[in-house]
Amino acid sequence: MRHWQELLVLLAVAVCPFDSAQADENWSRFRGPNGSGLAAGVSFPATWTADDYKWKVPLPGKGHSSPVGWGDRLFVTTGDQESGELALVALDAKSGKSLWEVRFKSAPHHLHAANSYASSTPAVDAARVYITWASPDSLKIAALSHDGEKAWQRELGSLEYKHGFGGSPAVVDDLVIVANDNLSESFVTALDAVTGEPRWRRERTAGTESYATPAVWHADNGTTQIVVHSTEEGMAGLAPADGSTVWQLGDVFPVRCVSSPLVAGGLVFGGSGEGGNGKSFTAVKPPASAGGEATVAYRLSKSLPQVPTPVATVDLLFVWSDRGVVSCYDLATGKQHWMERVGGNYYGSPVIAGDKLYCIAADGEAVVLAAEKEYKLLGRNELGEASHATPIVHGGKMFLRTETALICLPASK
Repeated sequence: MRHWQELLVLLAVAVCPFDSAQADENWSRFRGPNGSGLAAGVSFPATWTADDYKWKVPLPGKGHSSPVGWGDRLFVTTGDQESGELALVALDAKSGKSLWEVRFKSAPHHLHAANSYASSTPAVDAARVYITWASPDSLKIAALSHDGEKAWQRELGSLEYKHGFGGSPAVVDDLVIVANDNLSESFVTALDAVTGEPRWRRERTAGTESYATPAVWHADNGTTQIVVHSTEEGMAGLAPADGSTVWQLGDVFPVRCVSSPLVAGGLVFGGSGEGGNGKSFTAVKPPASAGGEATVAYRLSKSLPQVPTPVATVDLLFVWSDRGVVSCYDLATGKQHWMERVGGNYYGSPVIAGDKLYCIAADGEAVVLAAEKEYKLLGRNELGEASHATPIVHGGKMFLRTETALICLPASK
């Protein structure tokens, strides 16, 4: 009997060897578990109309952030374009009913036309939800209970971004990790999730802004590192205990990092871009232990994204460019299987649910492709409003955020 139990465990690992959300799992940060953008065990339609929605509700303001989910609740931020004020809204995931709303003061400040005062996606754990936002001259973070009670709030330091702030926090064990690579005071910091007190702060070289949300790398020796990206410092793995550098590969990103790290297939992927210039995408093999060297597994060079973060299955890598060119590669080698133009402009990132690939164009068209080695366009669906957000899969449902509304799409019957 023990032999069969061990065999089942091995099969489970082989089928799902990296982070993904199961049908009933919480979608707790930007792009779900460890930023993978991957939801297993649930399937959604390729085409739909508004009649297929379980619900659609207006949001009090405008924003580009993605929602997050924990249990029966969703959390999403919105911004006031006139005052710069940020609001965190909690909704019932089953009905879309607004449960509470808490506002945080700011003031108008410079933003790129494609940015908003609510571009940072929250992070959530079993006890609290964490949000980051900017005032004209400083970066702030707050933690609230799932019932909207403020647990703590901190000012993290100054910031200077050409296009405004947009990075998102990540929870790693009992730490809240915030990266703030910008033109002036750059750092990565870890805060105690319960108290908000700093556990450590790693000063970093300033010079170019980065919007990448940190991810986690699980090394072969059982240790964990926090993966961060920036132009000045390249790709690095930091020790969660004190923020010290375990490994680093510099000179990876020629310009700013907007997309976030992707951890899949024993590799860490990262890209950079600035308009049509300097786009890069690199697959890196981190060392097995401290003191080892990270090595480049391969680089991609054609139709690369600046903003969208790629997504991967167990053996395929899907790269969705800002200008609507989608490519499929062998995850391990970088060999191209196909490259096709689906059209549109994109600020949100693709996710995979079941065997389908979903991504929302800036004009609000949700494009659905087969997550397969052969290209198949499965559907185009109008959401009715512009969107810069990434879909999420939580509680067996897909949630689609437009600038001023949130939509619930039920799973396929």
